[in-house]
Amino acid sequence: MPIPKSDYLSEVWKDGIFANKVVFCTGGAGTICSAQVRAMVYLGASACIVGRNVDKTESMARDIATARAGAKVLGIGSIDVRKMASLEAAVGRCVQELGGLDFV
Repeated sequence: MPIPKSDYLSEVWKDGIFANKVVFCTGGAGTICSAQVRAMVYLGASACIVGRNVDKTESMARDIATARAGAKVLGIGSIDVRKMASLEAAVGRCVQELGGLDFV
């Protein structure tokens, strides 16, 4: 469900400032992190959010993608940040699907 821009973004940010950048966010389906990622996506970034809950993470990724037409937002669930192999797999998928990683 689209959220009004004023709920997650200040007018001081220049549109497109994160164009051609990729953000990777652990816990990206949560309230605070999803708002931060949504703002970066609105400002041009592609994003990969990871979390433990598959449904919640994938659903939030689809929701964040509504911030900007054509936005690429990848949601990867079943990721345990305490396990390096789990994070490495998520980073690898992010790089493969979005072309790199600029911000964590």
